[in-house]
Amino acid sequence: MPAKNSLNNVSGTTTLDDTVASEKAQTAMEADERPEEDIGKKINQLRLAKGYSQRKLARLAGLTNTSISAIERNKVSPAVNTLKAILAVLGSDLTTFFSDEWKEPKARVVVTPKDLIELSEPNSRVSLKQVYNCSTTKNLGFLIETYQPNSSTEEKIAHEGEEIGTVIEGKILIRIEETTYLLNKGDSYVIDTMKPHTFINPSDTVTHIVSAHTPTTY
Repeated sequence: MPAKNSLNNVSGTTTLDDTVASEKAQTAMEADERPEEDIGKKINQLRLAKGYSQRKLARLAGLTNTSISAIERNKVSPAVNTLKAILAVLGSDLTTFFSDEWKEPKARVVVTPKDLIELSEPNSRVSLKQVYNCSTTKNLGFLIETYQPNSSTEEKIAHEGEEIGTVIEGKILIRIEETTYLLNKGDSYVIDTMKPHTFINPSDTVTHIVSAHTPTTY
């Protein structure tokens, strides 16, 4: 298997147990019989179970959103100390992560409101709830979005993939690079998310949107 690029290490205190776990982790990431695909998939599962967006995980782990996205999609293999930093944020460690007792969650058919994962920060006036059924093979993400009056997403978000959505209630302004589009109830949009974009509710009423996006990570 061709070697993948490694991200820079994140410094931290090392103990004997850490050293042993690190050696096992390095062996696991390099061995052909243990696919590297497991790493990105497991991190994605842990992150979603924690209810973190890629941006939040990146910020807490001292990495970039691009780095987390690349790791989850197995475009790069993280250095051991980088992986340790990510797992610390997600409430895990190297020993548990590479344990033979690791079990993938069983995919659900029905996702109830309490199972939705809130990707926005607690104090945000924009709610992005991800419909997550624990599947490790799905190729499509789905969001239920709520925009409080006169609220907006982060300025000029850009991420790999595409997104399709429909305004269920209210209205929304979508600013893509230097162009702004106004959508009313019933209008839909299709955007290339690689282009910097911002969603703005310019009204005094709540706006609701449902959207689907690729890749499934967010």
